[in-house]
Parts: sequence; C-alpha cells; structure tokens
Amino acid sequence: MPLLTTVPTQASAPGGFHSPLARAGARVALLTLLGALAACDVFDESLESRLVSADASAATLAPLECRTHADCADRPNGPTACVKPEGRCVPLKNDVCPTITGDLSSNETIVLGSLLSVSGAQGMTNLPRQQSAMLAIEAINNVGGVPGMGTTKRPLVLVSCDEAADLNRASAHLINELKVPAIVGPNVSQDVITVSNKFSVAGNTVLLSPTAVASSIADLTDNDLTWIMVPSDEQRAPLMIEQIGEIESELRAQRPDRPIKLSIVHRSDALGMGTRVALNSLVLNEMTLAENLSPNRASVSIEPYGADATNQDALVSRALAFAPDIVVMAGLAEAITQVMVPLEAKWAGLPRPYYVLIDSLKVPELLAATTGNDDLRKRVRGTGIVPTSRSAPVLDAFRVDYQTRWPTSPSTISGMGPAYDATYAIAYALAATRDMPVSGASVSAGLKKLSLGGSEVDVSSTKILAAFQQLAAGKSIEAIGTYGSLEWDARGAPLGGRVEVWCIASGTPTAAFASSALTMDLKTMKLDGAYVQCD
Repeated sequence: MPLLTTVPTQASAPGGFHSPLARAGARVALLTLLGALAACDVFDESLESRLVSADASAATLAPLECRTHADCADRPNGPTACVKPEGRCVPLKNDVCPTITGDLSSNETIVLGSLLSVSGAQGMTNLPRQQSAMLAIEAINNVGGVPGMGTTKRPLVLVSCDEAADLNRASAHLINELKVPAIVGPNVSQDVITVSNKFSVAGNTVLLSPTAVASSIADLTDNDLTWIMVPSDEQRAPLMIEQIGEIESELRAQRPDRPIKLSIVHRSDALGMGTRVALNSLVLNEMTLAENLSPNRASVSIEPYGADATNQDALVSRALAFAPDIVVMAGLAEAITQVMVPLEAKWAGLPRPYYVLIDSLKVPELLAATTGNDDLRKRVRGTGIVPTSRSAPVLDAFRVDYQTRWPTSPSTISGMGPAYDATYAIAYALAATRDMPVSGASVSAGLKKLSLGGSEVDVSSTKILAAFQQLAAGKSIEAIGTYGSLEWDARGAPLGGRVEVWCIASGTPTAAFASSALTMDLKTMKLDGAYVQCD
C-alpha cells in the first residue's frame, strides 16, 4: 500500500523542529508510518533501528547535507568542508579563524587546526609560529598529502585561529563545528588546560602545544589527547636554580655585608605558577625559599600579576621599593613591556638588578629593550631549549626553508621549530594509523609510534616521503625534530633533549639571542660547558 505519511518540516511547523508542535507532529507521523509498515508486512528490525523512537524530532530524519567536500562547494561564506559523520557543510573561516592553508579540492582532504595568539601583545611572537605550521602543511601537500589506504593520498588543510581574539569561539569552531582531529596549540599553558577541560577531551581532539611548559598539563585527565612539544618548567628548573646560584655567588663577592635580594615576578596563570612552584627548592643566602620569605628576613619577594592588566605600575613601584638584586620573570611579552622596561626607566642609582627569564620571554620586545643598551643586555639571561647535536642540522634546514618562504620574518623566535615539528608529528601519526578512522584517538595512537625505534628520519621537506613510506608499511621510525627526537612519556610530556642558558648578543641593527655555551641534558641532568656572556 502506498505510504502517504508527511513529516512536518521546519518551514511547516511553527517554532521549528524543536518546538512542542513540531515534536508532536513528528511523533504522530512516525507512529502512523510504523503502523502502515506493519500493515504492509515490510517492517523489520533493521528498519526499526534506523527509525529512532517516536519521541525523536523530525530533524533526526533529515537527509545528509553532504557526503563529500565537493557537495559543499560554491558556498557564499568561502571554503566549506563536509563534516562527517553528520554530513554538515561548515565554512572553514570566521572572524577569529581567518587563515586557511591548503584547499578542499580532494574529497580525501583532512582538516586540522592551529590555535595561537597572533594578535595583541603576543602577535609578533606567534605569527612566525603559525607560519611555521603553515610551512609544514605546504611541504606535506607538495608530495600529495598523507598516505591513506592503498594508493590514496590525503591532503591537509590548516585552519589557523587566533587564541587571543576569542579562545572559546576559536576552540568551538575547530573542535565542535569542524571536528578537527588535531590542533597545533594553544601557545599559553593556561589556555591548553582550559581548552582541554572545556573542548578537546570531550571533542576527541589532540592538542600539541609548541610552547606550553606548565607541568600541570601532564596531569590532566585527557584520554592521551593533550601533548606538549618542549620541556616543562619542572625539567628546566634545575638549570634556572643553578644560574640564580651563580649570580648570587658573583654578587656576594661584591656585597658581602648584606643578603642577596630576589624578586620572582610571574603571571598568575599555569605558566607563571608552574615556574614559581618549580623554584621551591631554591636555596638563597644559605636558606630555603620559605626562610627567605619570612617577615624577619624578607629577602625574597613574590609578585604575581594579571595578564589582562593595561599596566603593572603598582608592581613596579613595589619592586623599586624592594630593590632586588636578581629578578626572575615568568610570563610573556607583557612582562618585558610592563615590568622590565618601566622598572629600568625608573630605577635610581646603582647597582641595577640581574634578570633570569624563561624561554617564553625570548621575544622581539626584549631585543628592542636591549638594543643600544649594553648595560641591560649584559644583565639578562634565560633558560630555554637548544637542539641536540643530531637535531642541529634539522633546525638549520627548517630556518632556511622558513626564510625562503617568509624572507622578512624572523626565524629565531622560540616555539617556531616546535610548531613545525608538531605539524609533522600529526601528519606522521595519521600515516601510521591510516587503517583507522581519522580522530584524535587515532592521532594519539600514531604519535606513540614515532619513538619506538627503527630508522631515524628527519622532520624536513626532503624526508617526508621516506617517513610516510615506512609508517604506511607498518614500520616504526625515530622522528628527529628541530630540537630533538619526537618522543614523549606516558603523560604526553617530552622525553630527553637539552636545555640551555641563553644570553643576548649585541648586533646590527638589533641585538640578537645567542647561546651562553652552558647546556644541560634532560635525561642525565648533567651540565655541559660554562656560562659565557654574549658579546
């Protein structure tokens, strides 16, 4: 018998699919449909499983909007992807995610994301990191993309979003709307924690942060979806403590009559708190940190600050009154522009303080502050990552490729190499799990296959096919990135590598970051070399 049952549509049901009237209409229509099918003796269990329940809305029965990216072509909002399994057409761009690398011309294309603060105070630092990820995407697409089953090639599209513009909207677009399997970023430790807890774990998306260092990230309940590319604050702390001790010894020889005063200035977020807590074992003036903080001694000052403040004038005033000999700073570019620069400008008399910084302060704003100011330049040093001897040529090759692609952009900003490595790591992970559906879980499983031994393969534009061939054949590789092997522990924190003490060299027309020649191996915790002030 003919089935003439009509299901109310959004246009015909006042209030749309989810209005009470529409739901009631859908319920009646489904009951009528089920009865008619039973009368025709054509109803079976497989059909029943596809017809949800009588309480389902009519929207559940709506046909798929798309099956391929081609079905979403020529949309008014620009490049539009077919998001599966829902079969929805979703624009790649919006106002907080304006940059697209790659295209959707292949229906096998996989959409990835980057989430970095490319505007505001951090923009000068993060734009080169974003471009480093884009460079990797271009190189991978130049060989056809990531291998799939058989001879299938899967090109990549990178949707680059601005963490600083609107973290929640950018995260929701990448994870909830586009359902990307992996994201390069965020760059701020606190944002990594926020996105993990609010979006990526629930959305089954891997986060690979090129710059986050908070050790608390490794303790997230994250289903192995949150990973960091660089050593944590806990791993760096012994070298920072060693340097504070070295400066203390130099100052004590000059000022034996009074205690050395230390100020710890840090962002009041995961980045800053992680560094501050990692210094708890510090010994100063032959006393513990807690003893130095006691009111009767007060030789240590701890100054947290909010990153959203327009200035830190009150903090600077307290620092001037405290008059520290050493200032430890854990923050981003605002620590230079809002604390160091005004502190130096208002400091009266001598001696001025030494500064011990973390790698996230290896920024253009610091070079601007020290260019033409040799006195300040020689009082600044910091801890950060340095390539292993095996990775040094990989880093050099990356910088040549980057400068060729973006000749006017700096290539020595911290986090650029790790952003490049993170993008390759995602592509390699997809190749290693080509027989699995693309998801955060498959990327996570693939990342674990990059350090199981096998032949060494550099992360570079000339070695992509060699890596893909071995991974697609089910073989393991040891991927060598710009700073070390792409190797993580069970919590998603990097294993091995080297950290260094960096300093600032005078230069023309600007100062430049350079190595002091003092490094520490993270596996053995052994120091190599000695601190030599940059010329």
